[in-house]
Amino acid sequence: MKIKTISTQQTFSVRHPILRKGLPIESCQFRRDNHEKTFHLGAYKKDQIIGVISCYLENGTFFTSGINYQIRGVAVLEKFQKKGIGRALMIEAEKNLRTSDCDFIWLNARLNANEFYTKLKYDPIGPIFNVAEIGNHQCFYKKLN
Repeated sequence: MKIKTISTQQTFSVRHPILRKGLPIESCQFRRDNHEKTFHLGAYKKDQIIGVISCYLENGTFFTSGINYQIRGVAVLEKFQKKGIGRALMIEAEKNLRTSDCDFIWLNARLNANEFYTKLKYDPIGPIFNVAEIGNHQCFYKKLN
């Protein structure tokens, strides 16, 4: 497996079937996807993108000062899940963010992914909340610098 920087459009081949199944392809476009400080990573097996992650310079409800990045769109194609690909993408994103003086990484996780993030030493913060058409989420964070 190889991880490399990809474009917004390239994330859709994994975002859509995993995170937006049954919704229009346009639902895969996230706010700030094309911002100059945003970056997307793709995990490849041979020439196929099998996992994606996106990182956005973005303050959140609990992180209002300093340099904070939000992680969104963490997804791995179904037949490649539970093989360490999501973990590898998270570690590579953290590595990149450490060099950008990022203070906190934060994300909104679907409840069924909570254990994945706690194993990566992310801590929950705030109440569980609902995202329309997607379901209940929990905010997680990790202090980097």
